Amino acid sequence: MAIKHQYHLDKDVFYVIHVDDDILELRSFARNLQVNKNNLKFAITSCLNGTEFKNSLTKLKFVDFVILDIHLSEKENITGISLVKEVKKFHPNAIILMSSNLDDPSTILQSLRAGADEFISKKMNNQNLVEKLLLVRTTIFNKRGIIFLNKKDENLSKKFSGETIKKISRRIPQIVHSAITSVYIEGESGTGKEVVAELFEDYIKELPFVKMNCGSIAPNLVESELFGYVKGSFTGALNNKVGLLEAASGGWLFLDEVASLSDSAQIALLRAIENQEVTRIGDSVARKINVRFIAASNVSLSEMVQEGKFRNDLWQRLCETEILLMPLRERRNEIPDLIYFFCRTMRGGPYQIEETALNVLCQLPWFEGNVRELRNCLRAMTEHHVNKILTPLGIPERILMKSKDNYYSLNNKIENVGYIKLFYKNKSGEYYKFEELEVQLFEKIFELFNSTNKKSISEFSKTFGLARSTVQIKIKKMNQQ
Repeated sequence: MAIKHQYHLDKDVFYVIHVDDDILELRSFARNLQVNKNNLKFAITSCLNGTEFKNSLTKLKFVDFVILDIHLSEKENITGISLVKEVKKFHPNAIILMSSNLDDPSTILQSLRAGADEFISKKMNNQNLVEKLLLVRTTIFNKRGIIFLNKKDENLSKKFSGETIKKISRRIPQIVHSAITSVYIEGESGTGKEVVAELFEDYIKELPFVKMNCGSIAPNLVESELFGYVKGSFTGALNNKVGLLEAASGGWLFLDEVASLSDSAQIALLRAIENQEVTRIGDSVARKINVRFIAASNVSLSEMVQEGKFRNDLWQRLCETEILLMPLRERRNEIPDLIYFFCRTMRGGPYQIEETALNVLCQLPWFEGNVRELRNCLRAMTEHHVNKILTPLGIPERILMKSKDNYYSLNNKIENVGYIKLFYKNKSGEYYKFEELEVQLFEKIFELFNSTNKKSISEFSKTFGLARSTVQIKIKKMNQQ
C-alpha cells in the first residue's frame, strides 16, 4: 500500500509523490527529504508500484514534485516513463523528475525526451537532493509562471460573482501556465477590468505582480516610473529607484489605461518588451528582465491603431490573447447574481433585496458605470434598509433618471405588487420621514402575512427574524398613525 502522510494544503509545504519498487529506496528518499538543513517541510506519498501510484495520483489534491523510478518491476509491465502521461493528465503543473542508479547521458536524455523536467541520481546525498529540488522548482516555476495554491486559490470564481467573471477565472490558470506573455483586457469603465487583474494577482501570489495606472501619471514621469533612475540623473533624483519593469521581473506588470501612454513612452516600452532589458535613466547598465504583461483599456486599441493614435507594433506585443468585457446592459442575466453577491459581501450585511427592487435594478440601463455603478447603487440603498432588506425606496433618484426611456415610477411599481402608495410625498405634498415609511411598509407586510397565514405575532416574529417585543412596538406605532 502507498505510504501517505495526512496533510492539508499549505503553501509552505512541498507535496511529493514517489514511486519505486525498492522499499528501502523509498524510505531512504523520504528520510533524506525530511532531514534537511533548510528546515523545509515535505509531505511525501510513497508507492511501491505503478498501480499504487496511479491510485494515489487521482486522490491527491495537489502535487508539487513527482519522482519516478525509470525501471519499475517487470511484473506490471509499467515503467516510470510510461507514467509521465498519467501525471500530466491529473497534475499538469507538477514537476516530474526521473530517478535511476544509472546517470549516464543516454538515461538522462531518455528521461527528458519522455517529458520529465529533470533527472536525479539515486546516488545523490540528502542535502544535494534538497538543493536539486529547490533549483528545479525555481527554474521551472519561473519558466511557467506556476505558483503554489493555498485554499483560497482553489476556486478563483468564489471571490467574485457573475458568469463572465467565472468564465474568465477558469481561463486564468490556462493562460498563466501557457507560453502567453501578454494579455489585453478591454471593456467600458466599470465592467470589471481591475477585477480580472485581481484574479490574476490572486492566482500568482508568490510571483511579482506590479500595477501601473498609466492615466494617473504625468506623461513626463511615465518613463522614470517604468525604467527607474539613478541618483543625480535629474533634479529630484535623490536616490536610486528601481523601475516597475524591473520590479515585475519574474512575474507580471499590469498596465491600466494603457491607451493614455504618450508616443515616446510607447516606443520605450516596446523596446523593453522586444529586448527584455531595461536601462535606468542616467545609467549605462542594461538589466535583463523577464516580464509578462496585462494591459487594460476602456477604449478600443485596435481602433486607435487604425486612427494612428497607438503604435501597431506595441499593440501586437500587448495582445497575444484578449479578454473582452461586455457592458452590463448586454449581460442582464448576470445582474441578479451580481446583486446577490454584493448583498452578501457589502459592509453591514448580509442584506436581502425585495423582489420589486430587484426587478427595477435588472431593467435599468447602467450606461455610465456598469458593475461599479450597480455596486454603488446598492451601497446607497443600504442607507434606507428595513431590517437588512433593501427596498425600492432606497434606489437613488439619480439612478432612475439616467434615461427617459428607462425611468421607472416607483409609485406604480409599488402599487403593482400590492404595496400602498408610500413613495416620497404624502397627501399634503410633504416628504415622508423614513420612520413613517417604515411603519407603512410594516403595516402592509403584516396585513398580507396575516391574511395569508392567519398566524400569531410570535409566528410573524419568527418568520421575519424580529424580536416579539419589536413587533409589538411596531404594531403600536402602526395603530397610532
